[in-house]
Amino acid sequence: MRVLILGDIHANLPALESVIKSAKEIGFDAIWCTGDIVGYYPWCNEVTQWVRENAQKCVMGNHDAIIAGLLSPEYFSDWAYTSIVWTEKELSEENKKFISQLRLVLKEGETTLVHDTPLRPLSMEYILSPQEALEVMQKTPYRVVFYGHTHIPILFELGKNELKVVYEINGYTLRRDRKYLINPGSVGQPRDGIPLASFVIWDTERKEVILIDEKRRKEEYFV
Repeated sequence: MRVLILGDIHANLPALESVIKSAKEIGFDAIWCTGDIVGYYPWCNEVTQWVRENAQKCVMGNHDAIIAGLLSPEYFSDWAYTSIVWTEKELSEENKKFISQLRLVLKEGETTLVHDTPLRPLSMEYILSPQEALEVMQKTPYRVVFYGHTHIPILFELGKNELKVVYEINGYTLRRDRKYLINPGSVGQPRDGIPLASFVIWDTERKEVILIDEKRRKEEYFV
């Protein structure tokens, strides 16, 4: 099965439409979302509706958790705070209910889906450095974890004696004797300095991850 894994859409409908266009050209069988459906951009109802109708799996992000009443936006930046307060007013009750029912962690076989960290879900902690990745991988039993929150595509591979950091993960094949943390990057608000979306295709049979980003596709959108 080929799974389209995306996240941090942040209510950016033009970006989402661009990603789906590219993903359909490649081909996929299912869609998994690493959370943060809403926040920042104005198409909160359209994007939430799309996730409801198309994603087979989706976890709750920290922006989603504010809609669900599980977190407070008091530590958000001014933009993030203003946008999530506006989103709370604009979201339909049906979409609010969907977001509120999302789980923090989902598992499918050997694969785990979470927004921030499987060690402390919804803590809003970032996995950016090798040290942060190593702590998570040593303290959790999960072998293959797809996560979001940082908005930066990256792959961490933990072997017996070393931790490998991979930025060029196109066509990267996973080994059964290793543990992995894989971030597909952000659809709606990339933070690697380039305003282009990224996502991954996860081939569950071949154990292969293909990152689709600005180096493979030039799908520009409104940011």
